[in-house]
Amino acid sequence: MDHFDHSIAQDDMRKLSLTLLAALIPLVAASLALGSYLNYAGVRHNYLELVWARMSTVAQRIANDGEVAMSMGVPLVSQDVMNLTLEREAAADPMMLSADVVSDGGTILFSSDPARRGAQDAGDTAIAWRRTAPISTAFGTSEGEVVVRASRQAINDNLADLGRSVLWTSVAAILACIAAVCGVVLFSVRGLWRRLTERAPTASGAMVLVEVGPSIAAIDDEHRRVAERLGLPVPMTETGV
Repeated sequence: MDHFDHSIAQDDMRKLSLTLLAALIPLVAASLALGSYLNYAGVRHNYLELVWARMSTVAQRIANDGEVAMSMGVPLVSQDVMNLTLEREAAADPMMLSADVVSDGGTILFSSDPARRGAQDAGDTAIAWRRTAPISTAFGTSEGEVVVRASRQAINDNLADLGRSVLWTSVAAILACIAAVCGVVLFSVRGLWRRLTERAPTASGAMVLVEVGPSIAAIDDEHRRVAERLGLPVPMTETGV
């Protein structure tokens, strides 16, 4: 019977372990996965904001140069040195497809890409992010605008690299945490099993759980003291004393 009860208790401990693992592992994995996604979303947002700010800064700086030259009497269409400025700005950023100065009529007057000069500006938003800055005269009339184009493919590739990095890091973290949870659960259940099954003899020779041994010993001691006061035979101890 003791062997049968012992086997049943072991089965119960296994079921307890599996139940705890089934509850904790999905919770830990879901928490880490959500945290990883939120981190990725935050970094992605900040990255796109930096790209947008960079493009805006370049566009506004070129527009300011054009407006300063016009204030000194140089018409926009005659600012040929603008090509060098645009080429320098485009070369400084590998994601930039081109930096253009476009007239009010949509003609590209100057560009970092020689093939685009003299062509009509097309709203190619499918392949490029576009950021514009107006070029105005001192009287507030528009002479054209600066168009800065960044490659969507380059931006998407950078985001894909970031996503893969976050994914592998989160997978490694999830696996490590699952291993830690398994270790903690198994250690805790094993400790519980030991507390429920470890036995020791009392003074009378009865085998009881170790945890209740001190309580039973205290009760036996009290029984002996009561028996001595009443003049009754003192109960025999395990050693017969």
